[in-house]
Amino acid sequence: MSDIRITDVKTYIVPFVPRAKDRWNKSKAFVFVKLETNKGIDGWGEAYALGERERSTQTHILEMKRYLVDYDPSRIKYFQYWVYNQFGAKRPGIDLFCAASGIEMAMWDIMGRYYNTPVYNLLGGPVHDKLRVYANIDDGYESLSIEIAKAQEMAALGYTGVKIYPFDYGEDEDGIVERVAKTREALGDKIDLLIDVWRDVDARLALNVARRIEKYRVCWYEEPVAPDNFDVAAELRSKTTLPIVAGECMFGKRWVNEALKKNAVDILNIDVGVVGGILEMKEIAAMAEANYVKIAPHNCNSLSVGTSASVHAACTMPNFYMLEVFPAYQEITEKICKNPLPVVNGYIHIPETPGLGIEMNEDYLASLAYRESPKKAWTSR
Repeated sequence: MSDIRITDVKTYIVPFVPRAKDRWNKSKAFVFVKLETNKGIDGWGEAYALGERERSTQTHILEMKRYLVDYDPSRIKYFQYWVYNQFGAKRPGIDLFCAASGIEMAMWDIMGRYYNTPVYNLLGGPVHDKLRVYANIDDGYESLSIEIAKAQEMAALGYTGVKIYPFDYGEDEDGIVERVAKTREALGDKIDLLIDVWRDVDARLALNVARRIEKYRVCWYEEPVAPDNFDVAAELRSKTTLPIVAGECMFGKRWVNEALKKNAVDILNIDVGVVGGILEMKEIAAMAEANYVKIAPHNCNSLSVGTSASVHAACTMPNFYMLEVFPAYQEITEKICKNPLPVVNGYIHIPETPGLGIEMNEDYLASLAYRESPKKAWTSR
């Protein structure tokens, strides 16, 4: 308990903006929440925004505002309990969990600033003083040569791992395997190659490709099947040597617990902006540690609040593996944030400033008018 109380809740959407440099936001919006207090201490959080559902997440935040005003932000565990059991009536959806994640991060930011210490010190202290990050270069390239050039660019910048999406180009099994083979050849043996299947193909195709690309030293095979049938995922995992990754779609420890009980994953890539926030992520990491599963946080968030929250949580985890970043988000991050955490030679060093250590450019956020993203085509995928 503390004498600090929340006095206001504000939200900001960074919308899709066409013609942005380097494709950073072809379909991605960001949702931020600011909590103001009676002590003049503000806290910032970032809620993961699914495509075309950013306003749904924003609405959930604003619906909780009447409960949050006059709330003690030190009672983070109770807020976590309340969202699932009371506000969510034990049947919450992912948009609500995203909203709660952003609010929860902001509470941690407030309490770190209140006690004049980094958030990780309130979580038991760091295990790691720097975190390895890998570069997600996304999909949609006009040719394989352009995609490979982007992967090589990331390696030249110091990233020691690169994620690609070889299943996203409508090619047959041979074409998918060829993409992986040529990318590995171009990157050499010192860069880790991460494959995202994106839960979008037939399980048999995912397994066939997995077996054929084992020889290319793939260190990560993400979501070969959707996380709605862990029996299938566990069977696929038993038939390949590739490490199976899942978690970005999962919210809350109960869903993740089912994956762990089924031995369906080697690596959990839960997202701090989806799973329920910093405390929920840390509790899940402890569950994973007891099951010899690594944590590699998904981070399709800005390089400001979401990334910082991931860093504070992950640095306290003995079973941390590596953290995702989207280098293409750097452009917009530099506009919305005054001091994003830099990536230096493939690592982010943990900050020493109070709270999450991030200062947002609220004037710029407030200046942004909402814009819908382009309509997606009706397809079978």
